[in-house]
Amino acid sequence: MTNTATAGVALDIGPGRGALIIYPAERFRDREIEISRVDDIGRRVHTGVHERAAQSTSRLTAIFGSLAAAEYVVWSDEATRAATVTVPEGAVAELSLS
Repeated sequence: MTNTATAGVALDIGPGRGALIIYPAERFRDREIEISRVDDIGRRVHTGVHERAAQSTSRLTAIFGSLAAAEYVVWSDEATRAATVTVPEGAVAELSLS
């Protein structure tokens, strides 16, 4: 049985802050995804991957609800860069991760 989250997520965006929603591939289920600022790759933050209900379907998501507006590296594992994404000020960036 799949456990699907239906609760909302609060995003804290505005001056100097944005959010990032990642739509990861199935291989990330039950894992955490780490990101780091491009200018500080040694300092990482992470969030869990959860299946969330959306309209008539569900999908895996990893949500970083409040980040400093900047460019970030998304890590596939401890040593592998998966993507780079820009988190805009006062907005939400979205990224599909295979």
